[in-house]
Amino acid sequence: MNKNSSEGSVDFTSLYHRAPCGLLTYAINGSVIQANKTLLEWLNITHEEIVNKTFTDLLDRGGQLYYQLFVYPMLVLQKEVKEIHLDIRSASATFPCFFSASADSDDDGQTTLIHAIVFKVAHRKKYEDELLRKKTAAEEENQQKAQTLQEVAFYQSHLVRAPLANILGLADLLTMDNSEDDIQDIIVLLKESAAQLDTVIKKIVGKANS
Repeated sequence: MNKNSSEGSVDFTSLYHRAPCGLLTYAINGSVIQANKTLLEWLNITHEEIVNKTFTDLLDRGGQLYYQLFVYPMLVLQKEVKEIHLDIRSASATFPCFFSASADSDDDGQTTLIHAIVFKVAHRKKYEDELLRKKTAAEEENQQKAQTLQEVAFYQSHLVRAPLANILGLADLLTMDNSEDDIQDIIVLLKESAAQLDTVIKKIVGKANS
């Protein structure tokens, strides 16, 4: 089979530069040697600009410290790191990414080159932020419902009992021998207590529906 045919051949240079991820090679001292076009476009810089930088120049202050304290020692000792969350930046662009890398060593076992892959996670971060927002909103709603139930329980156990006790007490008085004037006074008080009870019940219904 002819591997140079248009059907079977693979242009690895094109594959490298058009990969849907950033590809980067830099020396152990951090000096950038090579980067693919995808990463250059994300950073909005040229190849000439990036090879004059170190890898840590592409990180913010927190990322630089994390790289020096954790990522770099892992690359030297274990020769690879996977899915490290970093923010990559240039003068005109910044984006969150997952950074994975492997180290090349010379014949003496000394690390010489770092080959890195950068996955842009801006859309994933937006998705995670949206999930967090919805989770927070749901928690606040549940907290509000719990508070409403507590208030309903308070109305039911305290505020309803007061006018209800008055009504029951006044009803007992009506069963006794009372003068016409006393009965009229009791009826007035019954109406007042019933009105209070009606108001409290409306508040409970309003709270339950809110």
